[in-house]
Amino acid sequence: MSTVLPGGFLFRYQLEVARIAAPPGTRDTLPPLDKLSPLPDLQGLSQPETGVTQPPFASVWLAWHDTGLAVQLVVRDKNRPARCLEASPDTSDGLTVWIDTRNTQTIHRASRFCHAFTFLPTGGGRGGDEPVSVPRPIARAREDAPPPPPDSLRVASQLTDDGYSLRGWIAAPALHGWDTETIDAIGFSYRVHDNEMGDQALALGEDFPFDRDPSLWSVLSLSGATG
Repeated sequence: MSTVLPGGFLFRYQLEVARIAAPPGTRDTLPPLDKLSPLPDLQGLSQPETGVTQPPFASVWLAWHDTGLAVQLVVRDKNRPARCLEASPDTSDGLTVWIDTRNTQTIHRASRFCHAFTFLPTGGGRGGDEPVSVPRPIARAREDAPPPPPDSLRVASQLTDDGYSLRGWIAAPALHGWDTETIDAIGFSYRVHDNEMGDQALALGEDFPFDRDPSLWSVLSLSGATG
């Protein structure tokens, strides 16, 4: 008998994310997050009908500060170099994050508080070899979030023989509604796309429209603990 819904759809996940002690300055390197615990592999709870789940190939970290949100991605065990193009973020190797600063959880179409950003380890600059961050529209949104101000998105990357790592910073001005004095949780989801390894998401896979439906996003509790 086929499964009607994957196991991951039956739960509303709430994860705790640590606060970093200080945000990066404009000329500082972006903070490493690998001393923190990475986000768990929730997609593994949705077992396909074949009974075989793809092991995670990427690790994703997240941390917050009153002035923004930090992300980190590490991809290993690749045999081919990352393939990225700033003009085609959908088909590029990299990380896309979705954020709802109001954590509404009941809306199926994005509001002005919902954001999407893609971080690529390469593909930018005149030579196409620089990391790049790309703000993304959300399909079927009722309202679009205001465009991020210049220099409010930052990204740095390192390419390795078997993969890559990247760090990103989303400053508060890029996150409409970001106010940690009045909010203690946000809606969140992510997808790592890799042309060689496949796709890895936080909880639900491509069978569900998590790229456009905020009600399918998980909850991130903004912890007071300092990372």
